[in-house]
Amino acid sequence: MRLSFFRQIKIVMAMCLLTSLAYAQPDGFGQLIQINTDLHSIRGNPSWLIIIRDLDHGQNLPYLYDFTAEPNTWFAFTYSRNYLILTSTLSIEIYNPRENRYKKYKIHNFCNLENGRIHHDKSISINISGKLTTNANLVSCQTLSYLLEPS
Repeated sequence: MRLSFFRQIKIVMAMCLLTSLAYAQPDGFGQLIQINTDLHSIRGNPSWLIIIRDLDHGQNLPYLYDFTAEPNTWFAFTYSRNYLILTSTLSIEIYNPRENRYKKYKIHNFCNLENGRIHHDKSISINISGKLTTNANLVSCQTLSYLLEPS
């Protein structure tokens, strides 16, 4: 049985992809960051950028989350046991009808995750509640670190 040229290309591309994934993630998933939201109200169009530095593999892992009115559950995975949170920035776009334009607000170090501490063998659970506005004092972030035993 002879394969067509395009099918051969697809097989070669799939093999390259699997090889690159195996190289980038030799240990599989590492630690986990779980985020749960239960917000009373949301102002504007907020999005949250988290960048995790995977120290064991030397890579940065960006995650971008868009808030909705419903309770949200998000996960951020690392491929290592040791990681650092480089960026935790909340961006909110709010429409101003008087000026007929959107204004963008940023809250750096949202939920105080950018503390410079290296997390060794610990996963994090973050619960966010309250009112999500440009005033960071109206939202509550409860953070819990725990050991996640490898299987």
